[in-house]
Amino acid sequence: MKSFPPVAYWLRCALFAALLLLPVAAGEWYVRSLPNPAKAKHAFLAARSHEVDTLILGNSHAYYGLAPELLGSHAFSAAQVSQTLRYDAWVLAHYPFPRLRVVVLTLSDFSLYEELEEGDEWFLANRYRLYMDCDFHSRLSVYGWEVTAFRPFCEKLASLCRPPRMRWSAAGQGLEYTLESRAPGLAWDNGPERAAANDYADLSLSRRGMGYLETIARHCEARGLTLALVATPLTPSYRAARSAARVADTRRCLAALLRRHPSVRYYDYSEAAAFTAADFYDADHLNLDGSHKLSRLLRRDMSRTCRIEAP
Repeated sequence: MKSFPPVAYWLRCALFAALLLLPVAAGEWYVRSLPNPAKAKHAFLAARSHEVDTLILGNSHAYYGLAPELLGSHAFSAAQVSQTLRYDAWVLAHYPFPRLRVVVLTLSDFSLYEELEEGDEWFLANRYRLYMDCDFHSRLSVYGWEVTAFRPFCEKLASLCRPPRMRWSAAGQGLEYTLESRAPGLAWDNGPERAAANDYADLSLSRRGMGYLETIARHCEARGLTLALVATPLTPSYRAARSAARVADTRRCLAALLRRHPSVRYYDYSEAAAFTAADFYDADHLNLDGSHKLSRLLRRDMSRTCRIEAP
């Protein structure tokens, strides 16, 4: 006759499992309690999106590269590091923006090909599920927990010993990319390294990205909003290391979009001579000083066609 372990055995197993899970649960609670840009942006938009007339969307090129305060007193940046067009479209549709007039969206050389969940930083999608009430993924999926990305989870736990590095303004701009904090010497001008990190060989992925961009353009047209697409400055070393085929494909896709939607504005500063080494944090990100220069330049150029309130 088959025998079963005594009840005491199962109790010991349960106790052992609880001892293992308790610190993980405590860590999960602690990490979720930390301030982060997604939580801050959601809190602002949930309470004050009705005040916003200029909305900035995009990835780190927008998060660090555009200063909302210089685009108007009611401008706000909902951009985040590695935010993709899919999530840009979601933000625009999810929050009520009754006074919105202008949407500024940075369009990087890799934007059309990138899907957050498919890359090395897939875990960043959890910020939309955990902190912004986005229902793309179940709460019980890997995107519903901090601990499922164990290395970033441990890095966030390190804030118990040292303060977190990320800082952002009340209007949503990332503030930690400064001239003083960038790598010393010429190490910051890492064009080949940054271009390789942003490379996508499968150009067919642009069809999916164009679908998201079309959604954004149609949303803006339906509401009478001005959509301004912005290519942010890049160093010569980055531009030289980019895939020529991908750059050409992006330009072809963008030209088709602009033909279909003549009201969309496009501002290309990727090769702007006004930006020098002192304006960059690395090869494809501006530092805080550079972001002020770009924002003033964009404001000047947009003022000819867009309805922007004076800051």
